Amino acid sequence: MMHKKEEPEKENSERWLVTYSDLITLLLIFFVVLYSMSSVSAKKFDELAQSMAIVFGQSGRSGVLDGGRTVIPDPAVHKQKRNITNTREQIRRMIANLGLEGKITVREEGRGIVISVKDTVFFRPGSADLGERAQEIIASVASLLADLPNSIRVEGHTDNIPIHTFRFYSNWELSTARATNVLHYMVQEKRIDPVRFSAAGYGEFKPVESNDTEVGRASNRRVDIVILGEDFEKFEPSGENESVTEPQETTSSGPVIIPDTVTDEEL
Repeated sequence: MMHKKEEPEKENSERWLVTYSDLITLLLIFFVVLYSMSSVSAKKFDELAQSMAIVFGQSGRSGVLDGGRTVIPDPAVHKQKRNITNTREQIRRMIANLGLEGKITVREEGRGIVISVKDTVFFRPGSADLGERAQEIIASVASLLADLPNSIRVEGHTDNIPIHTFRFYSNWELSTARATNVLHYMVQEKRIDPVRFSAAGYGEFKPVESNDTEVGRASNRRVDIVILGEDFEKFEPSGENESVTEPQETTSSGPVIIPDTVTDEEL
């Protein structure tokens, strides 16, 4: 019996289409993945990174989602920053409620939040004594700062008009006395931890405006209450080996008043 001769199998000239279709499919998947990654919310990514850091106990260490290029922030630091931001907004509302816009300003600098108070709000010309109105304002500010963990620096500034009186030999003494009296009132009357505080007097040497005009000089006569940020706070003395004395009770309503004060412009 004769067998039918088998015809040779023809070569499939369209086999390349299989490879081509696989390649197109992979490229499509690749671009879909790229699009989905580009659409990720940065806020959600940060939340995910922080959550993973908390779970794995790696708060403040390098992240793994981007190959370790990003440092995962400490949640406590984020909480502190939120507290500072909330306090800043509360101070702005307080300023508006007291009708002190233009006399008290709040700004953010690299070193922290600066509450800048014109000298006329707190003091009479040439004086470092706090009146009742000044004490009320300081008490309101202190109440907002009491729950913050940050260090606070009170800075006194004057204009460049010389002063030389029995009480204040120069603008150095006047600016320092003003800063110290604001600090004392916060510590003694509002019972804020004194470890958090420092005072500085800069005289006329840190102006924010030119001293060539009265408007500029008025801006330079100020007291700045600085809420130090974390980066600057770490340079403050720790005081770990020093004993801290609790502030003593005082029967006075404010800093001791010395009579015969004069204006800033008097020599």
